[in-house]
Amino acid sequence: MRGYLKLCSTIIVFGTLAACSAGAPETGDVSNPAASNNDASFNKDDYPVFPDLDAGADPSVPADQGGKGFTGEGWETNADYDLIGDPRAVKGGVYREGILDFPTTLRYYGPNVTAWNQMVQAMVYETILGLHPTTYEYIPGLASHWQISEDKKTFRFRIDPNARWSDGAPVTAEDVVASWKLTVDKTLQDPGRLVMFSKFEQPVAESKYIVSVKSKTESWQDFLNFSNGLFVYPAHALKGLSGDAYIKQYNDKMLPGTGPYMVSQQDVDKGKSIKVRRRNDYWAAKHRRNVGANNFDEVQQIVVRDRNLEFEMFKKGDLDVYNVNRAQMWVEELNYDNIKRGLNQKRKIFNHNPNGVAGLAFNTRREPYNDIRVRQALRHLFNRELMIEKLMFNEYVPLDSFYAGSVYENKGNDKVKYDPQAAVKLLAEAGWKDRDSAGRVVKNGRPLNIEILYYDKVSERFFTVFQEDLRKVGITLNLRLVTWETMIKLLDERQFDLVSVGYTGQTFPDPESQLSSKMADQNNSNNLTGFKNQRVDELIAVYNKEFNVAERIKLLLEIDGIVTNDHQWILEWTAPYQRVVYWHKFGQPKGILTRVGDLRDVPSLWWIDPDRAAKLQEALRDASIQLGEGSSEDRYWLDFAKVEEQEKSPVTQ
Repeated sequence: MRGYLKLCSTIIVFGTLAACSAGAPETGDVSNPAASNNDASFNKDDYPVFPDLDAGADPSVPADQGGKGFTGEGWETNADYDLIGDPRAVKGGVYREGILDFPTTLRYYGPNVTAWNQMVQAMVYETILGLHPTTYEYIPGLASHWQISEDKKTFRFRIDPNARWSDGAPVTAEDVVASWKLTVDKTLQDPGRLVMFSKFEQPVAESKYIVSVKSKTESWQDFLNFSNGLFVYPAHALKGLSGDAYIKQYNDKMLPGTGPYMVSQQDVDKGKSIKVRRRNDYWAAKHRRNVGANNFDEVQQIVVRDRNLEFEMFKKGDLDVYNVNRAQMWVEELNYDNIKRGLNQKRKIFNHNPNGVAGLAFNTRREPYNDIRVRQALRHLFNRELMIEKLMFNEYVPLDSFYAGSVYENKGNDKVKYDPQAAVKLLAEAGWKDRDSAGRVVKNGRPLNIEILYYDKVSERFFTVFQEDLRKVGITLNLRLVTWETMIKLLDERQFDLVSVGYTGQTFPDPESQLSSKMADQNNSNNLTGFKNQRVDELIAVYNKEFNVAERIKLLLEIDGIVTNDHQWILEWTAPYQRVVYWHKFGQPKGILTRVGDLRDVPSLWWIDPDRAAKLQEALRDASIQLGEGSSEDRYWLDFAKVEEQEKSPVTQ
């Protein structure tokens, strides 16, 4: 299993992830849902976008400054978006899932954070606006309305007067200002975020509810990044805190948040588990964007450092789901009695989740990995074709792009195949042509020894194949297994040769955060390999200013070709689906996940269905009861896209 890292501009779509926050708001007791809600209306208009309009507004703030009576004239909003969650969902119960290691930090800003922190962050805090996960339209979040100037450089937002922090304080324009200030504090040690938000002048709180910001650049990403990439934190809690102080004080706890869940200090059992509890006082619980979402009273993240043990815990009923990341398990091991009877369900879920990049990343700041010939040679010695066939039952396809499965994938990229002869030739060209008495390849008397840093023991079955193929040509491979926490620290400090890792994909790619030269030598940045290329820097500069989507695609195609063919990674494999097995007690929305989501959607969008839960309990008592296996594949979103495309096509006679 890959350790997936963050990408700075990952898009936040409301309704796809739960939320959590610190402080001491009221939370309900855990209880299982008492009755189903199958007669709920699917008519979006039955669910208001702004319930209790301005009921919490400060009476001293006039309407023209965003207060009560604000009409929205001259402003934009979106009151026509479709439901994200399933209105049949009911509240209650506990959801339990395993995590391989305890997170290095509970923060999202600063060093040592990963995709896990992104999930919890989106479970906690809210952004100014959201993006609808099906249409990618902007929808209201902390702001009810927004404005974009004619030159697309100045943005204004009207904060919803009903918005509240978990400690009861109202959300104001000053909170946006304080949050921006934290992101551009150099002591925060977050260079990617610093680059992103330094492109803006300091936001201005024009009133209690209206905030404006001006971009220093002209980029199509500016509005997206500020409205949807800036998590808003409470100014009253940040007061007097530098970035460095924030890192120290909030490494193991969280600031108050505005979202539907919370994490209290007593819910963090360090090294063992984290409990995320649903609040009863969430300010936007009845908003359309939250209908059918945030259903569990409690989400438990339980540390299980061995995936085989995690699977056994799932089968015993100690965990509710198991993310199947081994093809052999999917093909050969999911045929036990509870699967056949339907008590456990398995699903391969197809959607449009961006694939991202995964494999073995080189640290090109170190010799000999700064030599492209050595990198390419090592790629030729990684027999992924054999691994896909023999170890993964042809469940995957080779990965040959940073943007696989998207319109940005360059189909002309090198398709590097296993070729020991080509590898030996490349190594000789790079000076690794002599042999010592032990038969090892040497250069200037030094043998070629490489090391892979990894944290998931399951990966060793691939690495031992690689290790043997390297040995045959005289290269020594050392395997270094560490904890997840240790690996993240070593990556952020650039203390590795090769690392087994992956990056989550992006709906709207931001190559600057991952591939620009200015990020290459900075710790904690997303430019993990130290990639530098003048042409890519030039393309990124044009890409950032290009408002035409078709032209941006062309630019990314060229970028993808350059970086992939520079052999910065030993690219592995990918698949257009996610696999999961779960106890048959849950209700799920159509498609199981959102259109662009992954399994991090589950805690927010699933719910305990009372009827299914009752049948499951009955089946556990009576071995003769069959619940039905169900289809092992869900292609709802692929079919949805086909219908969508047909509707866009002109009717021909």
